[in-house]
Amino acid sequence: MGVDEKKYQKHKKFMKSVYKKIIFLISAIALFSVIVGIVKYSLTYIENNPEKYLPTQK
Repeated sequence: MGVDEKKYQKHKKFMKSVYKKIIFLISAIALFSVIVGIVKYSLTYIENNPEKYLPTQK
């Protein structure tokens, strides 16, 4: 292996780790956004339909 080839291998490994971190970050943000969206939708639905969720007295 020449010096250039070693540098290339090191650079390739470094870029692979950078791409993994970027993909992980994007995935985490997307998952968080979906969860927040579901919670917001649920709370809005409950506020708009209180008769379904408030206990009724007999």
